[in-house]
Order: sequence, then C-alpha cells, then structure tokens
Amino acid sequence: MKKALFNICLILFALPTSGQDLQKAINKFFPKQIEVYGVKIIGTENTPLNNIKKAANILNQWLDNNNDGNPDNYLVIDALIKNNAILVMGQSEDDLENSFENLIDVLDEANIDIDNFENSIVGLISDEPNIAYLEEILHLVTQVGYANAYPEVFGEFKGTRISMAMDVARGGYFETVPQIYPESSWYHYYDQSCDYACMITEYFYWSLTSLLGAQINRFDEIAEEWELNTPNKMTKDKLIMGLLQDKKYQLPNRLPSF
Repeated sequence: MKKALFNICLILFALPTSGQDLQKAINKFFPKQIEVYGVKIIGTENTPLNNIKKAANILNQWLDNNNDGNPDNYLVIDALIKNNAILVMGQSEDDLENSFENLIDVLDEANIDIDNFENSIVGLISDEPNIAYLEEILHLVTQVGYANAYPEVFGEFKGTRISMAMDVARGGYFETVPQIYPESSWYHYYDQSCDYACMITEYFYWSLTSLLGAQINRFDEIAEEWELNTPNKMTKDKLIMGLLQDKKYQLPNRLPSF
C-alpha cells in the first residue's frame, strides 16, 4: 500500500447535494475518513481506524490491480468521482444504521434531495469477514464506477451486455424475483429486496470473484445462489467471460490481498 494514496483527515466533500449542512453532518456522524484515488471511505466514530485502512487497502487493490501506483482504468476512476462514490462504514449494523439515519434526518430537515447521494454509497460493517470486504468494496467499484463508465456494457438495466449475460445465467429475463428459477440457471438469487439492477451488481461480483478464485472453497455455502464457484466452472458462462477477459475494460485479474 502506498501511503501517498491515502489522505486521512476531515474532508469537506463536494457532493451534488452538498452545502455546509451536508458537509458538517457527514463530518459529525462519519468523522473518520480516507480517500483512495479520490474515492471516499467514511466511518463512524466507533469504527476502528485499522478497519478503515483495511478497506482502503482493498479498494486500492481493486482500482490498481497491477500495483504500479496508478489506477488501471481512469474512466472508472472518473465515474466514481463524478458520481461521488462513498463507502460508508460502521462498527456494527446498529452503529452504521443509527449514524446514517441521523445523517438522513439532517438532509431531510435541510430539504436536500438525497436520491443521488443514496445511489452512490455502499455500506460495510467493520467486523465483517474478509470476503465481505471484497464483496462490498467491489460493489462500489462496479455499480458506481463500471456501470457509469460503460453504460451500454455494464449498465445496470435491461439491454446492456452484462444484463444479457445475467439473463442467460438466470435462465431468462426476470424484472422481479421469480418464484422459482429454471433448472438451466446457475444464478438464482431469491432476495425479494434485490431489484434487477441489484441482481446485476451481485452477478458481477459472483462472476469476477469466482474467476479470480475467491469462491473455490465456498460451494456448499453459496450454491443456493451461485453455482459457478471456480475458474473452471466459469467457462460455462461464455458471455460474462467475454466481458471479464476483455482487456479494454482493465478489470482486475487477481484478488486483493489482506
């Protein structure tokens, strides 16, 4: 990890809905803050700084996967910054939810539109296992970065290349979660709270991390949702493999280390 990448300080973020009220609220409820290539990580007072640094290290490796000190894909970096990507961390679920609700209350009182703000954030509990750090931080990179940098390819809506790959993986196009997936499917996520865009976010995660080896020993744990848990099994999903291995997108080709 290169120390120059991280700026640990109280940062006044220029968010699309920003103003003094929002900036003060963020600093009040999420005072521990780090930036990685301009992408923000903010934590509650109770969030251990070492865990925030851990998240920063993982984010750095997702963005600079070849470890040459520069982002692998500047279009993705620009999209993350332009869309104000933020990883929000708490010590526990209650700690994160309470702090975030307090922040939202301040925005509501100030009559600030929070839709764009909420669409650009991903939450992470600091005491989660390493696999959760890989997942949630990658979600931020893909749903705010890749989806906006390459909307026709990785956009989280029907008709993009990744959506067409996912529709094959799910055994068809389902705008909402079906009661049962076709037997031909290998991606069958039944969380009713996860809409079509969310399904793409999860599909991107499962596909890339399985190709990179993160799911090799997790089949029994994840098979109800995802079956192609090894690089060899991933060859079955030809459409997503064509995207993941296309060098023009500069996707990570190795897992971050802890």
